[in-house]
Amino acid sequence: MTRHTTAERPFWSGIHYLLYLRQPDDEQDCARFSLFQTEYSPVGGGHAAFFYVDPAHPSAVANGVYTDNPELAVWLYDRMYRNRDNPLACLLPAQSAADARGASSKTEASIITARFGRRGDLHRSLSYHIDTANVQITGTWAGLEPPFVHHGAGGVSSVYTYCFFITATSASLTVGEETVPGAIYQRQDWAPLVGRPLSSCLIGDEFWAQR
Repeated sequence: MTRHTTAERPFWSGIHYLLYLRQPDDEQDCARFSLFQTEYSPVGGGHAAFFYVDPAHPSAVANGVYTDNPELAVWLYDRMYRNRDNPLACLLPAQSAADARGASSKTEASIITARFGRRGDLHRSLSYHIDTANVQITGTWAGLEPPFVHHGAGGVSSVYTYCFFITATSASLTVGEETVPGAIYQRQDWAPLVGRPLSSCLIGDEFWAQR
């Protein structure tokens, strides 16, 4: 076997589950769900989920950051969403990561401890369940398409990524027994990634690296 190395230095690996929903004829997302199943990072492994629903819908009571590793949740939020043009950027106060780790931090109080469980597989369909003392959130991806591989620099994280992508042709979000309104859609800004407008839901088994 030939051994190949690159100049990039990996610093995160795992699976990133994305589920964006819109109402028909609307140009803004009514719901966003971003879940990181982390195997390796500077602050350890675990799960961090970022959940946002339009405040006009009753399911918005579940808006928040869910995790079994608070330090990981803050690290991912700072890297991916804080001060970004993204609805998920409103989930935590505008504080530094150092402040967020303080015992009296408001950000820490905004992070919800949760249990995570996955059902199904990457061949047909799967669902991820987030359980807390007060709420259960479930993201479901179905009609999974054959995977493809992408690698290159770019994205909001400004790092080099290697990704194993699986797109979904249908998806849904529920909070308890309530189905979050909206549907997946064709997202034009992801077209350069795969050569076509991509459904807003995708799953990437990936790692991030820096040169």
